[in-house]
Amino acid sequence: MPEFERMMLYRTARTLARLTVRDLAAEADVSTATITKLENGKELKPATLVKIRDVLEKNGVEFIPHKTWDEWVQPRLEGGA
Repeated sequence: MPEFERMMLYRTARTLARLTVRDLAAEADVSTATITKLENGKELKPATLVKIRDVLEKNGVEFIPHKTWDEWVQPRLEGGA
């Protein structure tokens, strides 16, 4: 995934989840520097990314396929997974 796409995806996801950088880092058990690194488009270890995505999904964010970008995020719709 290109840096810009990763940056937009995760900043948007955190905003939709209504979490601060500090809140997301605490819930995912990672440093705030890790969240900032991700939101600046840098790659993370797959296991770290899974922890962050799990928190975002737990907080109502759904990662979906997108025809232009690899994937995008939206609020999980009522009755969704």
